[in-house]
Amino acid sequence: MGKDRAGETRLNAATMGVLVGHEHVIGALERTAEQQRPSHAYVFTGREGIGKKRVAVIFACLLNCPHTSRHRDCSCGVCRRIREEKHPDVIIERPERGRIRIERIRFLQSFFRYAPVEGRFRVIIIDDAHLMNRQAQNALLKTLEEPPPGRILILVTARPFLLLPTVRSRCRRIRFGPLPVDILAPLLEDRKGVSSQRARVIAAMSGGSVKRALEMETSRFMELRRRVISALAEPGKNGLKGILDLSLEISANRDMALQAIEIAMTWIRDLLTAKIGANPSCLIHADFLDMISGTEQHHSTYDLLDVYDELVRASELIDREINANRNMVTDVMLLRVSRMLAGPTLGLNLRET
Repeated sequence: MGKDRAGETRLNAATMGVLVGHEHVIGALERTAEQQRPSHAYVFTGREGIGKKRVAVIFACLLNCPHTSRHRDCSCGVCRRIREEKHPDVIIERPERGRIRIERIRFLQSFFRYAPVEGRFRVIIIDDAHLMNRQAQNALLKTLEEPPPGRILILVTARPFLLLPTVRSRCRRIRFGPLPVDILAPLLEDRKGVSSQRARVIAAMSGGSVKRALEMETSRFMELRRRVISALAEPGKNGLKGILDLSLEISANRDMALQAIEIAMTWIRDLLTAKIGANPSCLIHADFLDMISGTEQHHSTYDLLDVYDELVRASELIDREINANRNMVTDVMLLRVSRMLAGPTLGLNLRET
């Protein structure tokens, strides 16, 4: 890794992809590798799609690269084999059919029984580690309690709270923050040719996740966003049929339902932000500034907070994947939210529809 004029640490873009926003984490791991004093186990946490697994692979490269004078770009033959998952001392374990079962953990434990073949450390990276079932996590405890020397375990997860406390407590935690809008938006502009305004909206809605931002850009997200915001800004305009049609559409699958609710939550957040007179640059949906300014003054802070609470409840019901009718949840949510935002006139409009 070299330093550019702004003093930011960067990896070789051709081999690892551009990783920005995590320079401090990579720098700390690099120093650990140079000192050859890593912890026996790590948990890399942060929201999905922000580069945690990629950094874990870089760490495995830094620990095992024989070319200490030029290992920083992770481009030598050893590092290339690690990245291509062809190195005998590094394994990347992934869920199979949404689970990591005890049989796979036992296989990984057998891998750790043997000393490194070529490198200095044997490294296991478990991606989406929260998908280990309880038996698998309990089996992993033996390795965590009695770690053999020269072996390093890296658990990568966006949901560390699903790991057993006994597992978490035996690992060193490395937190990855979301990429700031000012970093992510230019990446979308440069790599995808997205307009500046569109890139900032997607970057803000993605929660700092490169993966999620790219998915939003290539999906119907912006059209969904327009429809949800229109329904909230002009509640009752299309009557009961319009509300139920939108509910049926967004409840077609879990991801779309959660995405629609998140759009609604960020819209309410923007209205609250506008009410306190914050700088427009703080708004997520800044391209709808005129609509925000014309809407927020018609609602009290308490009304907007009640709407936000209703959206949170619906999101929790859908996200938990409990035995709930998703379409019914979105029906109730949109009807209640529309009534809250439109006031008593909506009830008349609905009866007339």
